[in-house]
Amino acid sequence: MRKPISLLAFAFLTFSDALAAEADTPASVFAQGNTRYQAGDYSGAESCYRRLVDAGVNSGAVYYNLGNACFKRKKLGPAIYYWEKALSRLPRDRDIEANLAFANLLTVDRVEAPAEPVPVRWLYSVVHFFTPEQESWLILVLFLITNILFALFLLARKRRAASQALLAGCISCFLCLCIAGSLAWKAYQSVSVKRGVVVTEKVDIRSGPGSQNITVFTIHEGVKLQVHSQVNGWYQVSLPNGWSGWLPSDSVWIL
Repeated sequence: MRKPISLLAFAFLTFSDALAAEADTPASVFAQGNTRYQAGDYSGAESCYRRLVDAGVNSGAVYYNLGNACFKRKKLGPAIYYWEKALSRLPRDRDIEANLAFANLLTVDRVEAPAEPVPVRWLYSVVHFFTPEQESWLILVLFLITNILFALFLLARKRRAASQALLAGCISCFLCLCIAGSLAWKAYQSVSVKRGVVVTEKVDIRSGPGSQNITVFTIHEGVKLQVHSQVNGWYQVSLPNGWSGWLPSDSVWIL
């Protein structure tokens, strides 16, 4: 298992006001967590990292280290959950991907999803290449570049220079629109599509919202699923293979 991300990496994170008002700064809490992790005090390390998460620190570094601490404590479901959260903040991070791949091998259930066509997989990887925050900055930069290029097109006295500025402006505008579409799609998914991870050792999936309904099948911690609705403390969920049912909401953490 990879060691926790260092304090140097954490220095670039945005900290919450809730922790800033305390005697311990977020940086010191993060450092305490790393120190306890290195000393083998995984429970103490988890407690430190959870303080940061509870205070509103939405950081890939914190999620990654918290996942490591949970894994060391043999809490497979929470470990997978926090690594998934970390990957959403730090896409293409090889350490996180390696940890998730290893953890998925340890899950009891093997839920096989139907193979998607190559173009669909390629489009998914392109859309999720950047985080929403990165895309927001890219849109802003491309918008400014597009306006500058179109201004140069209007002001250029030479025909060749005007044509080059127009072509570059059109390309910049096209890229800006594509990234804006990707950002809009992610915003739509965050609202309409909820994903979760099973964090209890095992849970029965029932035919309806309530323990009085029959058990359809059982799944174990670490399984990722889609959450559709909630009724009286129960989630209606579906697995990648199409199986569906209801489970208690406290057995799943929403990503």
